[in-house]
Amino acid sequence: MEIALGILGQTAMLMHGNVDVNWAARRPKQVLTALLTAPNRRLPLDVVVDWVWEEHEGAPQDAHSTLHQNAGKLRQVFNKRSVPAEVSVGKGGCLLEIEPTLIDHFGFQAMMDKARRFRELDQHDRALSEALTAVRLCRDDALADLRTERADGWRTRWDRSEWIPANAFVVAEQLALGQAEAAVRKLAELEQGHPMELSFAKLRIRALAEADQPAEAADFFRAMYARYREAGETRAAEELRAVNNEVLIRPDRVISRRKPITPDSAAQTEHVVRHLPPDVDDVAGRGDLIALLDAYTTDSAGAPRRAVVVVNGGPGLGKTTLAAKWAHRAERRYRHGAVMLDLRGDSQAAKADAGEIVDTLLSLLDFPVDQVVNPIARAAKLSALLARRSMLVILDNVRSSDQVAPLLGVLSSCTVVIVSRWRLKSLSAKLTPPVIKVDPLGDSHSAALLTRRIGHRARDDAAGVEELVRQCRGNPLALTLVAERAASRAGTRVRTLASQLRDADLLLSLGDEGDWPGTSLRSAFALSYQDLDLAERRVFALIGLHPSTEMTSEVIAAADGRPVSEVRRSLDILAAAHLVEHPADLDRFRVHDLLHLYAASLAAQLSDVDLARRRMFEFYLRMVIDAYQLTFPHKELLSMPPTAAATPTPGFRTVAEARQWVLRERTSIMAVIAASEGILNGISCFLPAMTTEFFMLQGRFPDAVEGLTIAVRVATAQGDVGSLSSCLNDLAVVHMLIGADDAAEQCLLRALELVDAHGIAVGSATVRLNLARVHLHAGRAAEAVERYRKVLPSVRELGEPMLCAIAERRFADALVEMGGHEEEALDLYREALWRWREAGDRTEMLRVHATLGELLVRLGRLGEASVECHAGKALAEASDDLPSLMKLNTALAQLRHAEGDDGAALRHANHAVDLANRSQHATGQARALSVLARILCDHGNPDEARRQWRNAAELYRGRARFARADTIEALLAELDAHGPLVPMAREGEGDTVAMPSPHLRILGGGRA
Repeated sequence: MEIALGILGQTAMLMHGNVDVNWAARRPKQVLTALLTAPNRRLPLDVVVDWVWEEHEGAPQDAHSTLHQNAGKLRQVFNKRSVPAEVSVGKGGCLLEIEPTLIDHFGFQAMMDKARRFRELDQHDRALSEALTAVRLCRDDALADLRTERADGWRTRWDRSEWIPANAFVVAEQLALGQAEAAVRKLAELEQGHPMELSFAKLRIRALAEADQPAEAADFFRAMYARYREAGETRAAEELRAVNNEVLIRPDRVISRRKPITPDSAAQTEHVVRHLPPDVDDVAGRGDLIALLDAYTTDSAGAPRRAVVVVNGGPGLGKTTLAAKWAHRAERRYRHGAVMLDLRGDSQAAKADAGEIVDTLLSLLDFPVDQVVNPIARAAKLSALLARRSMLVILDNVRSSDQVAPLLGVLSSCTVVIVSRWRLKSLSAKLTPPVIKVDPLGDSHSAALLTRRIGHRARDDAAGVEELVRQCRGNPLALTLVAERAASRAGTRVRTLASQLRDADLLLSLGDEGDWPGTSLRSAFALSYQDLDLAERRVFALIGLHPSTEMTSEVIAAADGRPVSEVRRSLDILAAAHLVEHPADLDRFRVHDLLHLYAASLAAQLSDVDLARRRMFEFYLRMVIDAYQLTFPHKELLSMPPTAAATPTPGFRTVAEARQWVLRERTSIMAVIAASEGILNGISCFLPAMTTEFFMLQGRFPDAVEGLTIAVRVATAQGDVGSLSSCLNDLAVVHMLIGADDAAEQCLLRALELVDAHGIAVGSATVRLNLARVHLHAGRAAEAVERYRKVLPSVRELGEPMLCAIAERRFADALVEMGGHEEEALDLYREALWRWREAGDRTEMLRVHATLGELLVRLGRLGEASVECHAGKALAEASDDLPSLMKLNTALAQLRHAEGDDGAALRHANHAVDLANRSQHATGQARALSVLARILCDHGNPDEARRQWRNAAELYRGRARFARADTIEALLAELDAHGPLVPMAREGEGDTVAMPSPHLRILGGGRA
């Protein structure tokens, strides 16, 4: 059974056998955790809040808005990972729509039901296999991400009604199959977490008796009987006595007495080796990895099997601690012992070779090594000794496959676990052993670890702990060092310590000040770094120059100066050392935040650090320019800042590829904009101007605001009036589109003052056009029309065809919105269309044809509307502009609906919705859904129409378009009352006017 989502442990995405618990931020994960307990049921908002927010955190003031934001983040993850689930938030509550069998606790129940049916058919082997599969779905405590009262109650009910009975079922089936020893081992594990569980105690007596250990069974009964009596659980004590009487006190049962061990008998016992590091109290957040180690090293009956398992991961993530903790739990399975040996692959000392390991194991087995001189004979002797034993051998700190390959044949009768920070590709190619990758801890486990080790100061300062968790990024070594520093400074508040550790050098150096040097993060990272060749060291240092933690090989090659193929080879070596990750099929690499800090400290020592940084940042600049010119061929660029000589960029083949690149690199671009401020001001001013178009098409309005705010700050500091006025104008456009009309007007008035004072005529006209647009956006259509009438003559006098076309179309939009001036609007649309045709801008022509089609349908002039839509379809065949195609299909849906062809209307409406979803334009999605809902309602499907209108209203609210959301909700109220339905108001979303070059340009012309 394929499980998609799991809450039997940390809330995880479980796809194709891979467990991912770091798939989202803490709060969206917690919201999903609560919804997964009751899928397909609408939970009231206050109930969800009770599930998610702990008492000390305080409930959110606006629960609807907060949960709506978290639901949006969940939808993004679902879409990205193709999870077949839908989450929605309304006034009635939160709803998760998903097939229950895709959730692990429902899958658990289904598997256990199947196991019970097998038992009824006396197919105990199949029953046991099914039950073991179910039990292995439990990776840790259920709902591990939630520690609220509701979660505690669910967790307790799950434990009592599902988990304990399932494990008792497993033991019972093992006994039915004659696997008594496996049952004893299983019960020993279970009783660690449930020492007083009566069902386990009863089974323990039966299992020990079946394993022919009646003395042990009698001892266990006496001890447990006394514990139940002392705890006042007399009923449990008597039930246990009844089982004991039934199983052990029988005429045919004679309980043997243990004989005291004499020196002679001790000499005859087999030698048991116990060579493990000290056990640790707990290993937070590693329950799923321990379960994987158990699964890979035991058979279906729970007995140890011959196997090779590789555990790897980056420095400081606790691989050795994990292996040691698991070894102490698993050692009782191995009658002859468990051994953990350090091969010194991560130290500067000489690495242990196969011969040294053979000699060490022989010595541990008390074999006189000096009796055999030939190393081959020694290996053969060890193999022969191990063949008669059940042993666990852990080889820690392995540097390469060559270091352990000669040992695997000798250890073939053992369970072998190999621990390494390297990928060991050669070993994997030969044996294909299961690999367990150790990742950073989740935030909840990190916080628990710090709280447990720091104590009451951490419990009293949740904000300080949260910042420490953010700084450590789940690295167990960092968390341990931070906790030790807090413990050694009992008078320092947690938040004070967190503020001190914002100093990257101090954070990396923690641990070096004690009496055990070399325990710091810097020392741990240096062991891997110093093992690299010079080329790879340089590439790793250059990664530290990159302002974000994810990058492509092309940008590193631009900074390095070597060909991309050579740099990619170096990055592959860094990935094999777990210094970087290659998270997907794309040519992208990611570095952990702490390793990024370490790399930045190395980058500062490069002789060409300034030139390398400049080439890196200019790579993004040139790529954005390539993408802009391809996507907006009829728009002029700003005056480009001077750049250093650089290798050519890869370039783009299509507009879709260019847009996808900007979306994929959005985080890096924003980081470059911020990092270049005060260093490379031309880039920090130019990049926001070029990327704002893309960000708005993708609905990334906060990024557009952030970038343009930096650009305004830089232009102000430099005294560049042209750039400043242009950036203010663009920033106003973005504010306007997200509903911040007051902020938009303030930016425009400031820009207007600048362009008027410096006589920038084009800028003056452009800003005035956008001031009119603000009035239209705020619902003041009459004021907008008046402003457009005043500014249009001066725009035409400038002789800027593109600016004229946009002004005419925007003026027409305002006239339509005001009503009563449709004929004048038609003339303006057609005049704008003529200008776009003269310029050869087919995308703008397509948009105007679609707009004309919508308006003519409203006017009932269906023949003319059909002509406009037909012209738009001819242009659409060669267009990949999703917003334009979406608008055309919306117009076609309205036309076909008006013509009575609802089948075609539905096809066009659904296609418009699909295009809107792909373009990620929230307002376009809402408009398309509204048109689809109208057609569905008139077609006799009011329930589906309600659902689509609700989705549209939610999208409008997310864009702060509250008036449009209120209109839809009023319409829904009329529909529920079976009253007349009012037509939806025209959206009026379209071109945005911005400043043309050389210092001013047109921004966002023709967005749907």
